[in-house]
Amino acid sequence: MTSLERLAREYGSSRSLAARLADVRPPRSPRAEAALETVVRDSSGPRISIGGGPLRAHPSFWNLNLALFPNVDVVGDAHHLPFAPASLGAVHCEAVLEHLEDPGRAVAEMLRVLKPGGYVFAATPFLQVFHGYPDHFQNFTLAGHRRLFERSGFEILDSGACVGPAFTLVDITSNLLREYVPIRVLSRIGWVVTRVVGRVVVQLDRLLLRSPASHVVASTTFVLACKP
Repeated sequence: MTSLERLAREYGSSRSLAARLADVRPPRSPRAEAALETVVRDSSGPRISIGGGPLRAHPSFWNLNLALFPNVDVVGDAHHLPFAPASLGAVHCEAVLEHLEDPGRAVAEMLRVLKPGGYVFAATPFLQVFHGYPDHFQNFTLAGHRRLFERSGFEILDSGACVGPAFTLVDITSNLLREYVPIRVLSRIGWVVTRVVGRVVVQLDRLLLRSPASHVVASTTFVLACKP
């Protein structure tokens, strides 16, 4: 089975009870939410969500992915976006750049397809465990995230922590138990219990994300950038 076939099966299959119990929805930084709101409110022209599906970041975004998974509107590769130069008003790219072998090429493609004045909102892991969809090549510090876009010619409008330190703690602890407790049933129980308790713990991020240093132990960081 190819990596794309595995990914398609995951998109199409119903989630297990354990996976549903272990689902943690952490609060996001108000600044990141405001940045995404800016993209939706102020951009003109078509908007694309790279790596989107099966959910939509916003009803106005088209989802682009590697194959016709559920709720995917455009099939394409982030390294070679199937759009004409200066044809899009906005790009959304969340939890994608860590999976790309050449993220610099992908960001250069975003610049190419955006109209002058077009926005990009990107949110990318900093402190997260390996997760391959279909692979996982890198994470980014906030400084590295900003420079990735600056090198391609974007103007950075805002950046900072997106998902905060409390979720980092819950995510890494739960995955540590799942990967390294030797008895499988105990490892799965530890993973689920940690994440169920973590639903309460992550609410601390409503406070921690107010700190200017929240990016130092953030799970993900965001960048809001504009094509000059």
